[in-house]
Amino acid sequence: MLLWPKLAKQIKMASDTMKVEIVSRETIKPSSPTPSNLRNFEFSLLDQFYPSIYIHLILFYPAKSDTDKDLDIKKRCDVLKTSLSKTLTMYYPFAGRIKDHISIECDDEGAMFIETRVNCLLFDVLRNPNFDQFKKFQPLEVELPAAIGTCTLLFIQANFFECGGMAIGVRLSHKIADATTFTTFMNVWAAMACEANEVVHPDLFTGAALFPPVDRKFPSNDNFLLFQDESCVLTRLLFTASNIDALKAKIAGTGIQPTRVEAITALIWKCAMTASRSIKGTCSRPSLCIHGVNLRKRLSMPLSEYSIGNILSGITVEFSETKIELQSLVVKLRKEMKELKLNREEISEHMNKMLETTSSEKESGVVDAYNFSSWCWMPVYEANFGWGKPTWISFYNWKVPNVAVFVDTREGDGIEVWVSLREDEMAIFQHNDELLSFASMNPSVIN
Repeated sequence: MLLWPKLAKQIKMASDTMKVEIVSRETIKPSSPTPSNLRNFEFSLLDQFYPSIYIHLILFYPAKSDTDKDLDIKKRCDVLKTSLSKTLTMYYPFAGRIKDHISIECDDEGAMFIETRVNCLLFDVLRNPNFDQFKKFQPLEVELPAAIGTCTLLFIQANFFECGGMAIGVRLSHKIADATTFTTFMNVWAAMACEANEVVHPDLFTGAALFPPVDRKFPSNDNFLLFQDESCVLTRLLFTASNIDALKAKIAGTGIQPTRVEAITALIWKCAMTASRSIKGTCSRPSLCIHGVNLRKRLSMPLSEYSIGNILSGITVEFSETKIELQSLVVKLRKEMKELKLNREEISEHMNKMLETTSSEKESGVVDAYNFSSWCWMPVYEANFGWGKPTWISFYNWKVPNVAVFVDTREGDGIEVWVSLREDEMAIFQHNDELLSFASMNPSVIN
């Protein structure tokens, strides 16, 4: 939780009346042209598996001082745009356009930078987070999925509040980036903004070298939009360090020593399954847990965290028993993680099978498939552009059901989880007594 200046007397009723007005829209190109020999950037096979959707994040920064607000906004925007231009010389594929299912044309078309004004205080937004509302802090014209040849791969929206606080909304194509790539890019950009003496350059050539692309499309990825549901509700769960320890201790009572992520995954999966089964009227409805896995440190030759692209695989755990026990879910999760294949051929075969299985079973409607992604241990709170680290980071309602994303709290000892479910299932899920004994449901960011 955060300590906040004494702004209570300035609170406005901003929940439904908040307006975000676009002030300017500008294309930011690399500060130096991309050499001709680098104009064609190949996807890796793992990149090809992932759909052309966007990873997104919103970073909130409080007002820096009581100086001239308009002058400060201009300075911040100049810093963001100049440093972004320099950063794109290193991350030049992000300024390109998808050429086909094999490559990106690194033509320096640029990233989109949007500046806005928000008619309320940052305090108003953080005291009662509204994830449907947060979509306004992101570029609204983003295409889903990204169209070949025309769509910008990177969007930035700098939102300035009446108090001088700001929110930076970022969208980056999943076709070229996983969560690790997203985080390292943000921190390199921030380091460039602060004119750091040493900046780690990304490794752009590992992915395709380890996992060469194939000349075919993966049609299952084109079905991503079929899974969107406007009735979806996104909520945030806060697990404090003490509650995580209590949850782990409950599971460890049977001789299993779960990690933080294993314990919370098992709890959320159990509560989501319980909600689904209660609505669909079956006590043994089968369920899948699909959990993303960062491969960089798991390969026989570990890779740098600055290796860009989707250096990412996943595990798929099946469950169809009538009685749901946290311990049994953790055992299944750990077994699949232990058996995760790590050589190139096996990873490729596993990913293809996993995507085909989850896609067909989702479409069949007889299986619930839950997707988990952990951003834990990633330095998401390190993006200091010269006015301090973010007060909080958040997502907005992505309208895709059965998704859970884990992020460490700002202090690093707790975990926040964003869970998206259909409205009827969320109504049951968020009142689950076992869940609420370990987590707080979307508490205020401000203490």
